[in-house]
Amino acid sequence: MKRTPRPSAAGVSWRDGVHVLGTAVWCDARRARAVCFVSSADRTGRAGHGQLIATAETLALLGAHSDAHLAAPTGRPFTLGTVRLELVRSGWAVGAAALLVDAGHRVLYAGAVGATGSGLGGAAELRRCDTLVVAAPYGAPHHRFDATAAEVIEFARGALAIGAVPVVLVTSPLKGLDVAAAFDGVGIPCAGHRAIVEAARRLAVAGVNVVVKRTVARGRALLWPLADRARLGAALGGAPARVVLASGLAVERDLVRELGVDAAIPWSAAADRAALLAYVARSGAASVAVTGAYADEIAAAIGPHARRLGPPRQMPLFAAS
Repeated sequence: MKRTPRPSAAGVSWRDGVHVLGTAVWCDARRARAVCFVSSADRTGRAGHGQLIATAETLALLGAHSDAHLAAPTGRPFTLGTVRLELVRSGWAVGAAALLVDAGHRVLYAGAVGATGSGLGGAAELRRCDTLVVAAPYGAPHHRFDATAAEVIEFARGALAIGAVPVVLVTSPLKGLDVAAAFDGVGIPCAGHRAIVEAARRLAVAGVNVVVKRTVARGRALLWPLADRARLGAALGGAPARVVLASGLAVERDLVRELGVDAAIPWSAAADRAALLAYVARSGAASVAVTGAYADEIAAAIGPHARRLGPPRQMPLFAAS
């Protein structure tokens, strides 16, 4: 018997992505859908969707150049059939956006949001909504991100002053682009992992130029994804280096200890716990759906009008001992 997804919050349901009920619109869907909004290039792949809706920057980063896709600027409402849509800046990363869907019931699919506006994504914006869907990649009480790009710049200058390569570990190519733009603003040239160099190349198609060289050289910082740290030594080729983790993960002491980095700076593109709760409160939404790793924690902190939205959690067959 075919199972019907159970709505988890007013106006939306989950089935390998968020569906705005009563419309053809899916958001950050993991399976191919006829119409899919992509909130950020690092949130979902192209996945064979019929039509993608995203900013021009996100489509460029995904390599989605087909006329079948819709590149929409932020702050300019448009219609899809009888449904009114508007992309709103989310502050998460370059090209990242939230989607307001108005089909009588106003749903704001925010996805992951930023708070400081210190990166290429700018500052997050809000729209009045009945239902808010927001991601919580962070949300524990110790998730407090008060660092800025200035601290990463100071670290890089210190490394360069002693003839070492400043290596900045980042969690995604989009964060790498944020760091590269910050360094460029103060005259620090940088090289990067091939994924970051490719992201910069694709972004240029949308008219946003971020300079990241491919080759490590004296006097350049190096931007490197945390997930590929095993190959960092080969990229450095024996050059002396000092390594910093620039991420919200910098507040995770056990991880930092395991990584053995020279410094850890919690400069994050993501809103921390306090900023995320403040964003939700400002929305005035009567119903809030929370996705992501810390969905339960954030939903509990919001109150009874909030709940976790995502795949069902399976009960273990045996109790842990």
